[in-house]
Amino acid sequence: MSRQVHSKAATIALVALKLALIGAYLVGTNRLLVERVAHIGLKPGLVVFAAVWLVCLVSMLALAFHARTATRIGWSIAFFLASTMTLSHALIASSHLGLSEFEQLLGLIGFAGNLVGFHDAELLQAALWSLLGVVALNLPPFFASPSWLPAPLAWPLRNPGLMQLLPVLAIAAILYLRGGEGSNGFPGQYNTAAFAFVLGAEKLLEPATPPRQDVALRHPGGQPFRHVVLVMDESVRGDYVDINVDDGVETGLRPLGAALHNFGIAASAANCSSTSNASVRYGVTRDSYLRDLDVNPSFWRYASKAGYRTVYIDAQRHGGKLHNFMDERERGEIDEFVQIDAAVPLERKDVEAGRMVGQMLKRPQPSFIYVNKVGCHFPYEGKYPADGKLYSPTMERTSFSNEVDPDVGSQAGGGGIDGPEARWRQVNSYRNCVAWNTREFFRELLADAPLDDTLILYTADHGQNFHEDGDDGAQTHCTIGPAVAGEGRVPLVAITRHPTMAPQLRDAASGNRDKASHFNLYPTVLRAMGYGMPATVDGFEPDLFARLPGGKQHFLSTYFVRFGRAPVWNPIGKPEQLRDGLQRALAGGTEVNEGTASGSR
Repeated sequence: MSRQVHSKAATIALVALKLALIGAYLVGTNRLLVERVAHIGLKPGLVVFAAVWLVCLVSMLALAFHARTATRIGWSIAFFLASTMTLSHALIASSHLGLSEFEQLLGLIGFAGNLVGFHDAELLQAALWSLLGVVALNLPPFFASPSWLPAPLAWPLRNPGLMQLLPVLAIAAILYLRGGEGSNGFPGQYNTAAFAFVLGAEKLLEPATPPRQDVALRHPGGQPFRHVVLVMDESVRGDYVDINVDDGVETGLRPLGAALHNFGIAASAANCSSTSNASVRYGVTRDSYLRDLDVNPSFWRYASKAGYRTVYIDAQRHGGKLHNFMDERERGEIDEFVQIDAAVPLERKDVEAGRMVGQMLKRPQPSFIYVNKVGCHFPYEGKYPADGKLYSPTMERTSFSNEVDPDVGSQAGGGGIDGPEARWRQVNSYRNCVAWNTREFFRELLADAPLDDTLILYTADHGQNFHEDGDDGAQTHCTIGPAVAGEGRVPLVAITRHPTMAPQLRDAASGNRDKASHFNLYPTVLRAMGYGMPATVDGFEPDLFARLPGGKQHFLSTYFVRFGRAPVWNPIGKPEQLRDGLQRALAGGTEVNEGTASGSR
């Protein structure tokens, strides 16, 4: 009898321990739960919220105490991956991982390695908390389903793997009914599965995408420029560089003098690399950008029709791996596909890309060249040589390769990344990166470039958020929902000494200074190739030569929308505020009111 009592007590203790670990796992991996409950408040929605949580808890407990090992381990792995992803996002961005964020991250999965070396601490913490769940769910004891339960109640307990689909379907239904919203605060263990289900179902059920349209414009023959080059830098903020602000980072462009036509600070199409790059390559318009992304012909096809050899230089990837929504079909439209060899050090990739472009400009055959630079995506350290440091102090790598100074701790009220001292170091590392990768790139490219018959357009895919206002989180770009102006501020210049086109560009840059955006690039490239671009053409935004209206500098932060949800457009700031970003970052000042994100643009 005493042995039975002892065994029962041990079982109860193990059950209590297991429940405690599962509770700790759920609380530790769903950090923003309390905030979400407070946001809902004492409203009917709280009942629905609690009901979904109850379904999730019952489903997880049914799995945790079931004796079927394979099912339990399989779902434990799924929960580990899901909770690592959602907790990492919460720790980095201080916000919930929603459907839009999940979809955007899928498009950037090729760059997941960038997180290592910049957000190691957050990733490690998320992985450890998620590992606790694997241990808790697979810790004995396990029980068989009670034989006395009625069949409808016994079935889910006997099939715990299928039971996990109940909360997934419940969350998916809420996403559908709420226009892709409403999942914030639900267990991350089930949210990501619901996101995948919704996106998969949409892919299966949506009508077939219409075929891409043919080139819409007639080419009259003749090419104003022998070479047209579009350089897309990475994460270079327009109000941090010397061509736009005093004390800005040296770009190597100012010595060009009359050959430099500066359109000032422009708005990116979006605040994320993949969406901005694809928007430019396919010439999307503000009013129908999602449809345009599906059906417009790429600028490669226009270039080919105009008699240009199409060249793509990718300094970011290697081994034939594609990114920024490029697929094999689009790759087939490119005559010369070049990726910088993996053996080239990261700090030399942009230098090598600049050298390659410079050599290509000496070819007699007309060419259109699109360049994706390495630029300055985080982590910033490692993208410039030690002897290229112009600004100090900088970030340093800890034992986990995380880019913070181990001697600088959090400071009360500092916000952002470990307070104003660490933010100052982050900005310095960023400025060193921008200085090296722009200056050395253009040094190589422009060494003896034939600018009399070459046009070079230079911009960046998006800006950066250095949390100058002291807000929480360390996310530098790709914010979903309302985003700060700095995420969409990019440089935009044209470089040429063409005898007839240079004066036109000079006048255009003067009249359109601080009025342009990525949406004006595609038609400008087409005009540079010799296509006639009337003042208004259906399906095209105005080019940079047109008189651009003010107040149109908005960028997308919520790009992919569904179920009736509106996209989110964000202003890059009023004219008097466009050049205060670097000054505020250096002074540790506060954010000024730069406008309100909305569905208008």
